[in-house]
Amino acid sequence: MTKKKRSRGQKLAVNLATLAVGLAGGGVFTFLGVPAGWMSGALVMCALASMVGVPVGVNRWLRDGVFMLLGTSMGAAVTPATIASLPAWPISMALLIVSLPVLVFILVAYLERAAAWDRRTSFFAAAPGALSAVLVMSEVAGADMRRVVFAQFIRLFLLVACIPTAIVAAGHADAVMRVAAVETNTLALVLTLCAGLAGGIFGMLIRFPAGAMIGAMLVSAVLYGSGIVHERIPPLLLIFGFVVLGANAGSRFAGTSFSTLKTYLLPAVIAVVLASAVSFVFAFAAAALTGDSLAKMILAFMPGALEAMVIMAFLLDVDPAFVAAHHLVRFLCIAFSLPLIVRFLFQPRKMPTDEDYAAEEEVKD
Repeated sequence: MTKKKRSRGQKLAVNLATLAVGLAGGGVFTFLGVPAGWMSGALVMCALASMVGVPVGVNRWLRDGVFMLLGTSMGAAVTPATIASLPAWPISMALLIVSLPVLVFILVAYLERAAAWDRRTSFFAAAPGALSAVLVMSEVAGADMRRVVFAQFIRLFLLVACIPTAIVAAGHADAVMRVAAVETNTLALVLTLCAGLAGGIFGMLIRFPAGAMIGAMLVSAVLYGSGIVHERIPPLLLIFGFVVLGANAGSRFAGTSFSTLKTYLLPAVIAVVLASAVSFVFAFAAAALTGDSLAKMILAFMPGALEAMVIMAFLLDVDPAFVAAHHLVRFLCIAFSLPLIVRFLFQPRKMPTDEDYAAEEEVKD
């Protein structure tokens, strides 16, 4: 009995220490103006801690609860205005949707054949957006999260961090993204969170891939898209969710050496270059077919984060609604298709453990 209590106490201590490390890292990254700072900072700090042998980790119940929270928040991307605006740009929207499987196919082919990454890991590393959903589904699918996380954050930093940083350095605008304060109706918010919770629990009960997140997102999307709900998740809750998500991903780096990370760098950078090239080709085609400006199409097609691309649209005096709508379509296509792809293309597989990583390090040494 004593041993069991001590074991629970140790697990609680590890979780609290992990959250503390994640909050510290997220706070520093946010202070420095790094986009997605709360998540990326928590990920980097927890990854470093795990790599030097510090026990870090997130309990499953906390992780699933955060998945439901983030799924509910992700559903808010679907609004009546967004739905109403979609038919206005059929050609560019169609090309954007076509570009997604082409981009993923090319990146998977490169990562699998040239970089020798396994197929499921290559697939999630190649996904051009919807980072939260990608991280959740890569864990469900048993992909090597070290490679997925590294490739995704290289994309994030090169396509998101560098552009706003360059704008700020040139003195044009303050392009640092922060979580804005929102006015919240407490009752409506509670009901929305409860609906998301119910959807997440149902998704888990039917054993749907990443059911906690996808179930919550589907219910939330219906509520927001129909105009029934307008309340946004408060910033503090989102910050907590991003920290937990980043800490959970960072803990997967246990047993990984810094020399191994160096081997991931070149494939990840080349993948970003290939993704940008594919996106440019489709953007050029969309501009030629519609007569719209190439700059407008590049901002709409480039696989960066929505916030950064919309800021660029404002600065370049192009249509920000057009850019935002296209990135929302990309986000929704990826987020809703991932569970189906995992179910029908990838057989369930146990996620690599710390022992597997250690064995891989020994082979390389």
